[in-house]
Amino acid sequence: MPDRTVSVRVPTTSANLGPGFDSLGVALDWTALFTVEVQDHAAPEPVDPIERMAAQAVASFFDAAGEPHGGIRVACVGDMPVGRGLGMSAAARAAGVVAANALLGNRLSMEEMLPLAVRLEGHGDNIIPALLGGMQVVVENEGTQYHAPVAIPDDLRLALLIPEFDMPTNESRKRLPETLTRNQAVHNIGRAALVVAAIAGHRYELLNIATEDILHQPARSTLFPAMYPIFDAARAAGAHGVYLSGGGSTIAAFITDHDDAVTGAMRQAAAAHGLQAQTRVVGFSARGTEVVEA
Repeated sequence: MPDRTVSVRVPTTSANLGPGFDSLGVALDWTALFTVEVQDHAAPEPVDPIERMAAQAVASFFDAAGEPHGGIRVACVGDMPVGRGLGMSAAARAAGVVAANALLGNRLSMEEMLPLAVRLEGHGDNIIPALLGGMQVVVENEGTQYHAPVAIPDDLRLALLIPEFDMPTNESRKRLPETLTRNQAVHNIGRAALVVAAIAGHRYELLNIATEDILHQPARSTLFPAMYPIFDAARAAGAHGVYLSGGGSTIAAFITDHDDAVTGAMRQAAAAHGLQAQTRVVGFSARGTEVVEA
């Protein structure tokens, strides 16, 4: 098999959007470029964990297709942080699956690639928007992932506060409650639905209530005591609603203006709790993972 190389661009993602635990995710206009080379001879596994995830996804795709492969080299170029709730593991696996499909002549459509991608990632709320772009509502039923896109207004953005510490998803999930009361379930069901309706209907004044969550954020705040004070600071500075992105530690605030005021207030609140953090304002991306060079 001759050496073959392909490059793909993949967006970061933000999941949950507050109450939509494992069900809501959105692609961001903050991207990484993965270059994948499949060789006809053995090569060491990548040392970098994100590049290694991408290589493993390539290998899984080739194996599922019944195609042999030699060594797999991956290079990732981008400034997205790892372990901060911005979907970098999903980005790596989406990049690997799309790159492998391209190297094998684009045998599958994006929809046909979803089952393998979701199996590799473990859940669909990050990897489905990473693959397809946009905002996606995702549910699983008997092993099958179902999804539907939500139109995102052009004027809505996210102000991100990215602390200088990570919150590995597997660790933070261990703190989540095993059961909920009926009232708690109704609370999150209603607010997850309201997030979707508020965004689709440009009803941004509803996002403050809509992003309230009692399923995962209270438990994760035990690892991140400054989380709720940062939420309060962002709202006071003009954010429409605030939530913990994915499993954290990034905090995301919905904004249409007051960019500097919101990011500054979040940084100040973080500093008051002894946290170093950077901020960034990002838009949403309708574009998912794309081959940019073959």
